[in-house]
Amino acid sequence: MNELLNTPRTMSSTGAMNGARWAMPIALLAYWVSGIRLLCPQWSVYPQYNYGWAVPLLCVYLLWLRWADRPPAEPERSHWPWAILIAAALAWLPTRVIVEANPIWRLGSWAMGLEFVALTLAGVWLAGGRPWLRHFWFPVAFYLVAIPWPSQWENTIVQELTRVNTALVVEWLAVLGIPSIKHGNLIEISRGLVSIDEACSGIRSLQATGMIALFFGELYRLRPGRRILLVVSGAAVALLCNMLRTFTLVWINSRHGNAVMEKWHDPTGVAILLGCFTSLWLIGTRLRRHAPPASARVSPPPLEIRPRWVAALLCGWLVIIECANAAWFGFRDPAQVGVRNWSVRWPVEKDKFRDVELSRSVRALMAFDEGRSAAWSDANGDLWQAFHFSWGPARNSFDRVRVHLAKTHRPEVCLPASGQELREHRGVKLFRVNGLALPFQLFRFEDRGMPLFVYFCAWEDGLKGGPSFMRENVASRIAAAKAGSRSLGQRVLEVAVWGRMTNEEVDQAFQRTLEEMIER
Repeated sequence: MNELLNTPRTMSSTGAMNGARWAMPIALLAYWVSGIRLLCPQWSVYPQYNYGWAVPLLCVYLLWLRWADRPPAEPERSHWPWAILIAAALAWLPTRVIVEANPIWRLGSWAMGLEFVALTLAGVWLAGGRPWLRHFWFPVAFYLVAIPWPSQWENTIVQELTRVNTALVVEWLAVLGIPSIKHGNLIEISRGLVSIDEACSGIRSLQATGMIALFFGELYRLRPGRRILLVVSGAAVALLCNMLRTFTLVWINSRHGNAVMEKWHDPTGVAILLGCFTSLWLIGTRLRRHAPPASARVSPPPLEIRPRWVAALLCGWLVIIECANAAWFGFRDPAQVGVRNWSVRWPVEKDKFRDVELSRSVRALMAFDEGRSAAWSDANGDLWQAFHFSWGPARNSFDRVRVHLAKTHRPEVCLPASGQELREHRGVKLFRVNGLALPFQLFRFEDRGMPLFVYFCAWEDGLKGGPSFMRENVASRIAAAKAGSRSLGQRVLEVAVWGRMTNEEVDQAFQRTLEEMIER
């Protein structure tokens, strides 16, 4: 009779113990879901990071494989995992608010990614000690490959890859007897100009191949040296395949024209990704033959993290963060949405004024709500061209990422792809027009021997008379978060002037033109 009475109690105790062991994984999963939700829009908007959708699933798969041969859990007596756990959880609050206001700020995305990776590894450390930390760290840290690279690094790599790609393609065309001339990132052939854009730079295949190489290295449990060899081999294969793709497209253009080349643009892109994946799989299989087989071990259940209320406290803290974030921006956004500080009046009365049609690729890349481009000549015969794009206000997280694209496509990044060479970045200058102080970045390019002056302003609409957060540095991004600036409309005004003038002369001419164009 006593045994029968004790049985339900024992079963209940066992169920409670198992539930307590699952509490911490569930709490950590909640933080992962929150972080992934903020990165999803970037994976959708940036084509080179579309592979990010697969990375969380691959992390789960690698963790599942590691779970099968985990080492025995050992108690951890150090205070370091607790310190890391607490620091990462507390840092989540300010990072969450800053990322909400700056959804495409790469530094903020990396800070959040590192925080929940540190949070997870601290939980693993507490559950199984140092053996588990060494065993599980890579599948957890693998998530970092889904976070977009810092913009400055990425832009530099894209420009260098594009230059090298263009130069090599011109050499290969010469070998086949096809005359061509390199103009920056443009290739001039008998049928016209072919642009080697960002999609043809190789950055997409390079990033996706790097992710696949790291995954295969972990899947096959390769030694560190062999993993590095696999990543380097993948990069070489990606760059070679992309050069072959670019050469093929230019060759098709030279034989059949631009329309036929456009039809082959996407299929050749898919082909090189399949080629890179197959090559990496073959190389990884070859390296796996020389790798020691993973030993199958049966481990006891994980240690229970005490005190038991830690998991509940983490979940409660996450709920507080999300509620505070929603309240912080919710009380500020409604007063700012829909306010436009200024608009553009196009100088239709100018000599030779004409609208310039925006290409389909530009419309797809910029994803603006309204956009227009026009060109004209002034009294001195100098040629002018202006671009004005506007976004927003944003309605959801995907819109906020799209709206902030206004800050990413800049003259120093985009114009070299059209053959212009940057000669001088003249800094930032305020032009005062109709009671507004508009900050423009000033550039001087050379366009086939002709000086080209470019003025670029990225503006955030807000309260009348209020600040506009240009988000050019850490301080301005933090200030935007403090002010609750999240869903405001964005606009870009870019003006290009071709003419043999001094810097002072062109600035004065631009000031006069701006006074005619800007309306409040």
